[in-house]
Amino acid sequence: RSMTNILRNVRYFQTARNSCRSSTDSMMPSSPPLFAIKRYFSAGARSTTASKSTLFLKGTMGMLLFLITISDPVISAFETLGDEDENNSYWMDQHLSENNEGAGDGKQNRLRNAHKHFTDTNESTYDLPNYSKIVIVGGGMAGLHTALALAERMNNPSCQNANPPPKKSKQKQTKQHNSNKIIVLDASQIGNGSSGRAKGLVVPGFQVPLENLQENAMDADAEDAESSPRIRSWSVPALIQWLTNSPPYTKAVVEEMYDLTYVAMDRLRDIVTMYGIDCDWVESGALEGSIHPMEEEEEEEEDGCEMLTSAQVNEIMGRPNSSSSSNDDSNAQNLYKWGEYDSSCAGVNPLALTSGLADAVEQWGVKVFQHTKVAKLEKCTSSHKRNGQQQPTLGKYTIVTDQGHILHCDHIVLCTGADSLSNSVSQRLSSSFVPVYTWMAATEPLHEKCPLKNGVAENVMSSGESIMKQEQQHPAPMCGDDHISLNYWRNDNNKDEGRLLFGSLADTYAFPKWMISWRLSNSLAEIYPQLHNVRFDHVWGGKLAFALNAMPLIGRDMDYDDSNDDDTNADDINKDNNKSFITDGGVWYATGFAGHGIVPTALAGSLLANAILGIPNQQQWQLFQTYFPPSSWNGYPCSRMGAGMVLLVYDSWDWLYKKGVPVPPLPKLW
Repeated sequence: RSMTNILRNVRYFQTARNSCRSSTDSMMPSSPPLFAIKRYFSAGARSTTASKSTLFLKGTMGMLLFLITISDPVISAFETLGDEDENNSYWMDQHLSENNEGAGDGKQNRLRNAHKHFTDTNESTYDLPNYSKIVIVGGGMAGLHTALALAERMNNPSCQNANPPPKKSKQKQTKQHNSNKIIVLDASQIGNGSSGRAKGLVVPGFQVPLENLQENAMDADAEDAESSPRIRSWSVPALIQWLTNSPPYTKAVVEEMYDLTYVAMDRLRDIVTMYGIDCDWVESGALEGSIHPMEEEEEEEEDGCEMLTSAQVNEIMGRPNSSSSSNDDSNAQNLYKWGEYDSSCAGVNPLALTSGLADAVEQWGVKVFQHTKVAKLEKCTSSHKRNGQQQPTLGKYTIVTDQGHILHCDHIVLCTGADSLSNSVSQRLSSSFVPVYTWMAATEPLHEKCPLKNGVAENVMSSGESIMKQEQQHPAPMCGDDHISLNYWRNDNNKDEGRLLFGSLADTYAFPKWMISWRLSNSLAEIYPQLHNVRFDHVWGGKLAFALNAMPLIGRDMDYDDSNDDDTNADDINKDNNKSFITDGGVWYATGFAGHGIVPTALAGSLLANAILGIPNQQQWQLFQTYFPPSSWNGYPCSRMGAGMVLLVYDSWDWLYKKGVPVPPLPKLW
């Protein structure tokens, strides 16, 4: 249509020009030449306006598409340049206070028994060896649990279950024995990542609830399992399961995986006790409030959890109850419709736990190298001369650090976080998850105004009444809710200060701290209106590795195997015919715990230790490898923006629902 207008205007202009040339005497306003010129300019103005609007629309859409395309790499680059990624959490502040370490001591020695083998001049205290049997990349909970399980099992063959060996089995000579068999490399320092910034909730299970996994499970007794529908529940994990073409699983499979987390939780308790880790372990239990009405299938108690009414939830949390009739508290009173209490959960100081695990690892002679980032990983293909003969290079894999050191190994375990893995190390993992930011804050000392009181939960559930006793028999529980960007909070177990540690939000970009503080303050005031003027003394956050199916990624990177045969077939699980293949060497991984990793990391460490050592009938890692493998694409370069838009939609749905707007249900996000 625009081209037609332009051609028509050109004809008018030519007619006017010819008329002007042939009759210069006729210059009246009503003459054909002037009429043609006037019509040309009028039509030209209209067509120019339409062309500008079209051009502006196309330009805007093109610019938007361009920004979406470059959003991930550009923003990631700016975050790398502008963020030193220090651990400024409340846990770190407590550590510095307890150990009389101030800011002037520098960043390098902030941890007790500093597991740092580099001085300020970057000279190594321990020389990084040229060869190690097993190299673990990542000094968080996952990497340290793996190193600890390996050291225990290599020195005590009878320790093949989840329990650590007794104290008498740890001999001094084991330190020298493991000096070069197992080493841990960390790109920063122990406790600087998400392991040292977490909320400290010790709870079995995974980010995806068991009932959600069971809804999409294939019926084990079905006569024709292959003909059953692949997507059995309307949820995002089920959709990802279908898109990745993963084998359908049965209810027995996911139930076994969940049972393993309960075993891992017992192991974690034993580790803390046996190695004397001072991490403020508190058997507090956990309480979750729900903003949605209770469904029929949720009316029965399962897994030892106790169902609570709205009044009981408010009483235990210290929220406004029916006696507070002010209008400001009316909405807060009706926020949670019901709740669930699990007495088996615990609370812990995550930074102290991570540091204690590093202490325990070094007791077995394992060396931990901080500020040693892996830049490249490849297979060993070269050979060298030894005693006049050409022999293959020791080790199956070659690691190149950011400082240029070359290290050979037979096994490498990748336990890195959301921002420490590149395609040059593992293309399979780097494209399998999306980094998600979550944030926490510590309030100013509240003293008696702290809403979470010790002893209340036990009294409310035992008698059904509110009995506010001063005898603090049972610690206040860890609390949370079922918002998509879930809120979670706890007290600091410090009777003198009574701080509230509050966390919330799920973002795919690092927003300014003032904005995060404002949003956290609003979320806290929604739950506790009486705390709307409370000041935050600490605000911190970090990246979490979220796989698209929200399940932890535990398994073996088959891209580095010599054979193309997949040894993780579902029919071969728990068989003994893969021992020799596994012990030859391999690239393993444990990551993507999605902010729910204190117990699953202990599980991953035990599973991978059994896999590397080829322990018969202890190859449950194949359950994760087979049924919940890494996805081949995470949406890059639009992964962050796409995940952020999905989270925004779900957060908006939660907000509309709380406002009483009837909205259709969305698929379960996890």
